[in-house]
Amino acid sequence: MRGLLTGLVVVLSGCGGGGVADAGAGGGTNTGGGTVFGGGNGSTGGGNGSTGGGSGSTGGLGTFLRVGFDSQRIAAGPDGTMHLAFEEGAAERVFYGSCGANCGTDSAWNVVQLRSAAQLGTTVAGPMGLEVDASGRVHLLIAGVAPLGQTANTMVYATCASSCGNVASWSFLDLSSLAPNHSPIGTTSTFMVSSAGQVSFLNQGQFNSVQASFLSCASGCTTLSNWSAGAVLNGNPLHAVLDGAGVRHVMLAQGRSTANEDLLFYARCASNCTAAASWQVSPLGFITNTPLWTGAFAVSAAGRVFMAFNQGVLSSNPPDARKVLINSCLGAGCLDLNTWSSFSLGALDEGASGLWLEPAGDALALATTADFDVHLRTCEGTCETAAAWSVPTGIDTAGSIAQAIAPDTGSSCPGSSQSASWWPHSPRLAIGVRGLVAVHNPYSIVKCPQLSSPNRLPPIGRVVSSF
Repeated sequence: MRGLLTGLVVVLSGCGGGGVADAGAGGGTNTGGGTVFGGGNGSTGGGNGSTGGGSGSTGGLGTFLRVGFDSQRIAAGPDGTMHLAFEEGAAERVFYGSCGANCGTDSAWNVVQLRSAAQLGTTVAGPMGLEVDASGRVHLLIAGVAPLGQTANTMVYATCASSCGNVASWSFLDLSSLAPNHSPIGTTSTFMVSSAGQVSFLNQGQFNSVQASFLSCASGCTTLSNWSAGAVLNGNPLHAVLDGAGVRHVMLAQGRSTANEDLLFYARCASNCTAAASWQVSPLGFITNTPLWTGAFAVSAAGRVFMAFNQGVLSSNPPDARKVLINSCLGAGCLDLNTWSSFSLGALDEGASGLWLEPAGDALALATTADFDVHLRTCEGTCETAAAWSVPTGIDTAGSIAQAIAPDTGSSCPGSSQSASWWPHSPRLAIGVRGLVAVHNPYSIVKCPQLSSPNRLPPIGRVVSSF
């Protein structure tokens, strides 16, 4: 993969139309331009939405004009097809779509509604994980929250081998009975699928209270009896990654410091991971004071672990406070956090609204929010050193979003707001043999003349594609 990501950044910088020099541009209230994805409720399928790219495919930047676009998950299939899952509305409906080429155009994506909160009997529903195995089979984890006064949260495993743009091609299995009253809601990205199609994930837990449970299936995962589960970890797993050797690595939130700051631990399991005794947890944790969901976690092909997060404002006032910290280690020695290498990068508060690490062999891509921009950095190797990382490239901006849709659209004062701006949020990346796709869900903050304070409006979706 050496050299690949550098070329992709050049393509994506052309899509974003502005680069980092646009940082601080508020977005305005311009209308027109851009590409609108979706429309309607997407509840009917047809075709598999995974046609090939060919040499004529081009990149681009577009908009999913879907109110409440959130919890986006994106993964690349073995042929380079991109697969996307997201929720819409007030976490009411779960959608799936795929794109094989020209992923900056509306006709390239075939979107289908898979499940709704009403179908699940929950108050909300959303995707909690999306992966594709080496055969091209798509694996999806859906979770829902029980109605007020009930505790039976729902978790559903969904899978599709082909024609996934048709809901009839999907199989659904309710896993709730394996870990009653538990769900992956509250985790960030713990859904793992091996190249051979083995499936596993971790549910939400709490420190010294409810243990996080681990659920796994080696084969035949549409049959409940092929799944196993066990309570394994104190604390809340935020990210989990399965490496090529079969070791599971976890970024674990576990308790708080004496200054009431969050602690991020490293955990690992090599085998028999439904047994608590099989897990090892670092005795120390990294300190952070930003929302836990904003952090990122990845493992390279060589097995090097990377944990990234903005430190926030810390009581110890380190020189790199409020900056993105990238920590890394290699091997079983990772349990000793003193052996990890660390460096900081970026401007103050970069990544405070989300960041994402995506491996491509031993190369890495890092997406971060930076005020009104989404930044992308790449590293082609030795990513544990600051010098190996590229300068940031702006791949989307508030101004670019405003060209597609005015930020005060949907407010009580469309076209007449005192101020309005888009704010990039929660970027996600996927890298395949055809290229790289980034997805985020910006929201707008609007001040209407008749209101005493600004309002935050629901998010929409944005996609930047190199092919």
